[in-house]
Amino acid sequence: MEKQKIRTIITQDAEVDDQNSLRHFLLYANEVELQGIVQTSSRFHWQGVPGAVRQERARSIYEFGQDMQTEPFDKAYRWPGTDWMFRVIDDYEKDYPNLSRHAEGFPSPEYLRSITKIGNIGYEGEMETPTEGSELIKERILDDDPRTLYLQVWGGTNTIARALKDIEEAYAETEGWDALKEKITKKVVMTACGEQDPTYREYIAEKWPGMQFVKTLQMFSYAYPWFMMPEGESKDTLRADFMKREILNGKSALAAGYCTWGDGNVYEGEGPAGQFGSNRELMENPPAFMCGSEKPVPFDFLSEGDSPTFFLLFDWGFRTLENFSYGGIAGRYARVKDQYNSKGKHLNVWDVEKDAYTDVNGNITETESMWPYVAEIQRSFASRVDWCAEPDDAKVQKAPKLSVREGLDLCAAPGEEISLHVEAASGDAVTQVRVSWKIYREASAACAVEICPAAEGEGFSFVVPRSAKPGDEIHVIARAQADGSHRLSYFRQVIVRVK
Repeated sequence: MEKQKIRTIITQDAEVDDQNSLRHFLLYANEVELQGIVQTSSRFHWQGVPGAVRQERARSIYEFGQDMQTEPFDKAYRWPGTDWMFRVIDDYEKDYPNLSRHAEGFPSPEYLRSITKIGNIGYEGEMETPTEGSELIKERILDDDPRTLYLQVWGGTNTIARALKDIEEAYAETEGWDALKEKITKKVVMTACGEQDPTYREYIAEKWPGMQFVKTLQMFSYAYPWFMMPEGESKDTLRADFMKREILNGKSALAAGYCTWGDGNVYEGEGPAGQFGSNRELMENPPAFMCGSEKPVPFDFLSEGDSPTFFLLFDWGFRTLENFSYGGIAGRYARVKDQYNSKGKHLNVWDVEKDAYTDVNGNITETESMWPYVAEIQRSFASRVDWCAEPDDAKVQKAPKLSVREGLDLCAAPGEEISLHVEAASGDAVTQVRVSWKIYREASAACAVEICPAAEGEGFSFVVPRSAKPGDEIHVIARAQADGSHRLSYFRQVIVRVK
């Protein structure tokens, strides 16, 4: 049976890093079933509503530090308009012929335009009336498709909240509401770049407390403050040399519109403090919370802080969507134990955990759990840029193929030896493949910490520690890496459960 695609809707507030994220996402639009692109607002960007009065709220719920603005709600604030989404799709249309030669499933530009909608954009947390965007989200929530609906939250949750509120108002007094509400709670998963307006806490958490809300806020790994992360391959792929050579190389219309530090781009609606492409003073005196003591140079990576919301949806071979604690290319998450709504209901919130990272000097530190994989993400990004310029499918690089002969779920007793074997093959006609293994200690039970080191080759063996307890899990990661210029990888995650 053919594997069903993940289905998803993007909601975004139009910040420049959201615009970068959309360009990046569309290079992978074949990987999932995209069912909507919806512009919303956030505490950072809104259109303004004449006569609207700002409501002061406690700011402790936000992860973004001090309150950065107190702008009135009746005027636009850092607002770039809505036409930019269609300009991005115009660029996708230029890349589409070659992209669709290299993989099936890329949506047509016409389809993308048909699902691009304006949501609730009035001001921070505005959810006063239904919009085209909220109606699209509501229809997908209520449809008969049994697949999970992943709602990506790059801005505020207000347009999603409006869709849920309309459903509540339409059905709460009808027979079968409890069953419908339970079905929707299980069906919808929000993958969110934090909380960027109050509507998650003030409405969704109150009325839909069991709905999964995954805070994919890997802000130091793939957003403005990446300069502060440990040196190594991940950091190298965010520097200007890599960006100019691999991404901004003229091969892709989508990548041509991608924004980096000091690249000359002027952002519509932004003041001087947000003009990272054109304000030279910012290059000389960058904000300390972004760069520390390091100064960016022209064409350094700027930000895609929202992109982890979709990286975890793509098939890299990890098992993140089975359980967010299993980890993967977009990091590892744990369910928050102490967050409740006003009625004492435990919220289904997940937050980022830390993993080990070995820096260029061999030092091992704990970092955001996505950081070890940023180089993988960037090299894959570069390969998709190449796809846009090459019509011959035999000449492009693709991720390897990998399977584990023994399967991905095993049981074993303490003291038992486990032997694993893989079959690996190149995903293209131009590369060869090397296999390596490691125990994913952070995702495993404590008993796994001291067992065998990483290894290479098509076979891997280890002994389950005698201290292991029934129900403990040991996670083993197999990685196939191609030897091409992009060194693309694919992973398999084996979970050994202790009897």
